[in-house]
Amino acid sequence: MQEHDARILRGAAIPTLIIGVGATALFALLSGTAGAAGAFSALLLLLLFFGSSAVAVSRISKRNPELFMPAMMGAFLVKAVLLAVALVLLRGVDSLAWMDMTAFAVTALLGVVAWLGGHTYVLATSTTLHVEPESVSTSPGGEPKHENA
Repeated sequence: MQEHDARILRGAAIPTLIIGVGATALFALLSGTAGAAGAFSALLLLLLFFGSSAVAVSRISKRNPELFMPAMMGAFLVKAVLLAVALVLLRGVDSLAWMDMTAFAVTALLGVVAWLGGHTYVLATSTTLHVEPESVSTSPGGEPKHENA
């Protein structure tokens, strides 16, 4: 993983962990063990989804920078589909009495906002070259001459 990718991952994961741990403690006080389990499950789901897609996109873009945008869009699509499937499967399940679904939903929402906010902040405050500059030399007449041409 490249340094700027690791910085972005840390900048997004740390606020999400802080919000998630705080929500877990809050829901443990409000709803007991079920609230803590719901909030902690949401935190784990967020870190798994966002973290794995960030690592995958980083590896793909390191090998082939032209695939960065398709990799991001593909990761987004896969996350959206998997989350939709998980929510549909969990909607009618009565065996989830061990988990407070309100705590899960609130923590998931706050975690997504924290991840996106941290990610946006790091991107906005860092200076990262998104393309590698061409090397340019001068020809005998003083005109810039591109070495790739």
